[in-house]
Amino acid sequence: MKVSKKITLFGLSLAGLALLAFPHSGQAFELKEEWVIKGDVWYQDGKILRFNNGNEVDIKVLDLPKTEKIEWTVSLNGQDQTVNFLGKEKDKSMVGTEGRYLNFYVPYGYRGDIKVEAKSGNEVKTWSTKVVDDVYNDSGKSGYYRIDESNDQHTYLDAKWDYKTKTYTATLPETFNGQKVFAWADDYEELKLEKPGVISHSYRGAGAFKILYPIVKAESWLKKNYSESWYYQKQGQLVKNAWVKDKGNWYFMNDKGVMFNQTWLYQGGNWYAFKSSGAMISADWLYDNGSWYYLKDSGSMATGWIKDSGSWYYLNNSGAMTTGWVKDGGQWYYLDSTGKMLHNTYTPDGYYVDASGAWK
Repeated sequence: MKVSKKITLFGLSLAGLALLAFPHSGQAFELKEEWVIKGDVWYQDGKILRFNNGNEVDIKVLDLPKTEKIEWTVSLNGQDQTVNFLGKEKDKSMVGTEGRYLNFYVPYGYRGDIKVEAKSGNEVKTWSTKVVDDVYNDSGKSGYYRIDESNDQHTYLDAKWDYKTKTYTATLPETFNGQKVFAWADDYEELKLEKPGVISHSYRGAGAFKILYPIVKAESWLKKNYSESWYYQKQGQLVKNAWVKDKGNWYFMNDKGVMFNQTWLYQGGNWYAFKSSGAMISADWLYDNGSWYYLKDSGSMATGWIKDSGSWYYLNNSGAMTTGWVKDGGQWYYLDSTGKMLHNTYTPDGYYVDASGAWK
């Protein structure tokens, strides 16, 4: 007689029963935001209400071991933006605090309801708030490319975000207030000029954006914001490694286009010096590091004998004015404490110098 065996739950192993009865539920944990730029965030009664786009966010995981896996999702207005927002888990926050964080970047132009979902096993936690252009002004606008106008007015260009290259692309106008634009100036680090047309730049990090202002003159001086650096442009191009003549004065621009001032330039075998205004010194004296120098009409530093206001002076090979005895062409000459050559008189040490200044 064949006996059939009936399998019931009691025939399952204890481990299998445990898996059926108690599927992995995950460990309880919490989420908390951390900020680098707190001025772009609005809180009320200790709760975050909104923050500005163009910012990076750190979402910290509390009370969950690093060994527990988390599935992250960042959504905006119900659409998954995790990849687009460069979501990535890190073990340090932007300010260097160790822990477990989801870091993501909300590009300019994105606004609405944002939600971060963290799933560990069956345990799911969410963090949500709003993304806006301006936390202080409901009608305020923002963007990566800001065009500065007169009277503290500015507008923003429509820009496209590309997460693969981490760049913003926009189109710079060819005219501004009815005037032709030769270039758009950007002076974030060193001043650069951008031609009208398509422009692409990588974002600089949390809260950063690119400020541009129009160049509507064929030639003009440009001053970098929050700096003493001056530049000169012609037809929308910075003058670099070249001389500029303006209102009768000569100026020199270095390899980055910055105007020389209060310094020396060696070029073509000659030395040139510049005033604090940047103008080249010519037909004049310069006192520098304890010595006097003379710059000729051409601006080049003089050496040897020069005649100024009826008096003779002697400048050594380094250009420094000499005092005391000097031997030149086999003759001895004496220069007083002001550098003037003595003639037809006796020197302080009792020697006679003739009309030519030579010691006899």
